[in-house]
Amino acid sequence: MKKSEARRQAILDAATGVFHASGFDRASMSDICNRVGYSKATVYGYFKSKEELLLAIAFEAAEAEFEAAREAMGALAQPASDLAAALDGFGRRYLAFTCAPETLAMRRLILAEAGRLGLGNQCYDLGPARIIAALAALLHAAMDAGQLREAGSMLAARHLKALLEAEWGERLLFRTAETPTPEQIEGAAERAVQAFMAAYRPGLALPA
Repeated sequence: MKKSEARRQAILDAATGVFHASGFDRASMSDICNRVGYSKATVYGYFKSKEELLLAIAFEAAEAEFEAAREAMGALAQPASDLAAALDGFGRRYLAFTCAPETLAMRRLILAEAGRLGLGNQCYDLGPARIIAALAALLHAAMDAGQLREAGSMLAARHLKALLEAEWGERLLFRTAETPTPEQIEGAAERAVQAFMAAYRPGLALPA
C-alpha cells in the first residue's frame, strides 16, 4: 500500500472510531485529527469535511458487503447437482459476514445518517441492490435448469435474502441478541434454505 493510501485509510479508520463513539453530529474534524495523530492540514488534504468522510466510510462498507456476498455466491456460479447444499453454503458465509459486530456497527451508523446527503439511497444501490441483482441472476439460471419453479428471479432473491436474515438480522441490529455462534449461523442458514426451497420447488402450484 502506498503511503498516501495508508494515510487515507488511517484517517477513515479514525473517523469510523469517532463516529461510532460520539455519533456523527457530535463528532468534529478536530476529534478525528487527534485520534489519527495527523495535522489538520494533512487530514483536510484528503477530506474537506466530516460529511466527505462519512460518505467515503459508508461507500467502502457497502462495497465490502457486496464483495463478501459475491464471494459467498462462488459455489452458486457453477452448475450444482444439489442446489440446496449450494444455497446453504452461500447462506452460511453471508450470515457470518452480516452477523459480525463490525458489519452491524457500520449498518447502524449508515442507518442513523441515511437521510443525509442521499447516503441511504447510494449505500443501498452499492450494497443490497447489487447483492440482490447478482443473486437473482444465479437463481434465474437455476430456474432455467429446472431446479426451481419459474418465477420472478428478483423477487426470489429478495425472498432468499429476507429468509436468511429473518432469525438474526433485526435482533442483532437492535442489540437484543448476542453474536450467534457458528452452529447457530449454520442452523439459521439451513432453515432459511429449507423454507426457500419449499416455496420455490419445481411444480409447486400457487393459488391464483
